[in-house]
Amino acid sequence: MKKTPTDEAVGMVLAYDTTLVTPMESSTLLERGHRITKSDVDRLKDSGVYLVWTEDNRGDLVYEWEISSEIAKGISDASTVVIRGKHGIAFLVSKMPGLIHVEREKLINFNLNQDVLLITKNDGEAVGKEEITAAIDVVPLGLNRERFDEIVKLVSRGMVRVVPFKLSRIGLVITGTEIFEKRKKDQYYKIVKKKCDRYGWKIAYREIVPDNQELETRAIENARAAGVDAIIITGGMSVDPTDKTPSTIRDLGARVIAYGIPMKPTTMTIVSIWKKLPLFGISAGGIRYSDFNSIDVMFTKLMAGELPSKREIAELGMGGIFWSYNNRGKRQASGKPRSGGH
Repeated sequence: MKKTPTDEAVGMVLAYDTTLVTPMESSTLLERGHRITKSDVDRLKDSGVYLVWTEDNRGDLVYEWEISSEIAKGISDASTVVIRGKHGIAFLVSKMPGLIHVEREKLINFNLNQDVLLITKNDGEAVGKEEITAAIDVVPLGLNRERFDEIVKLVSRGMVRVVPFKLSRIGLVITGTEIFEKRKKDQYYKIVKKKCDRYGWKIAYREIVPDNQELETRAIENARAAGVDAIIITGGMSVDPTDKTPSTIRDLGARVIAYGIPMKPTTMTIVSIWKKLPLFGISAGGIRYSDFNSIDVMFTKLMAGELPSKREIAELGMGGIFWSYNNRGKRQASGKPRSGGH
């Protein structure tokens, strides 16, 4: 590559993607391989580009888009595919729904090179099919072959991978006398269905029951008889006298791993196992915070065949206020406390 004043670059070929950044967007102004025209000069200068990299004899230089692609290919295994992005970035994308597994120490050791960076989603985070799991970005526009070869040695296949879900059939028990009596429309089915579509699960059984422990118990037993892999029970999770779900789960004889998990939203979640079948109770807060809640954080682990320990759940408290949570603790206008939703 050759550094060329923009005014003198007309007719030359760009050797990199030039960027356009405004308060509204971050995009590519002119792509690598574009032959610069007179009209391009003002556009480039308007974006602060008074010097450009143009094609020239590369020598032993390895360009950023080649570096990121090769590093991504070295990491990718059967669970991911490599996709090239703009500005020399390469992405690892999931081939199937599951949980991301990141080899933390290898990632740290790799990023100590500081020229090529591996950037991932969190270890244990759930993804759907064709979602980004990692990005490989290159700081300089290129590296000499010797330096590139040094960095390649830090790569190992599967440093970032997707562990597919082992379970898929869900039983859904929706509680609430107001829903059962059709005073209020159920909103949870469509929320759970959307998550099932993302993660490759299927709702194999659904039942709406009033706030009645005997009927809730029967619905859970019916779901089990239908051959589901796990059961989600919505509502009835807080401190109102009508809330029955925690006592229903306990009286079934389920082993409760946690009732109340240190995350916001949907703190009032119960994680339990009943004769090897996961029972997962989530508060009505999952309706308000439908995009991201304890189903995405904790139930996904159960569907992957992982049984979190009490310590692992306790560790959620660090970083447990998630991006979707925006409740600042204000009381309602009436001054009455809210119930059941957190």
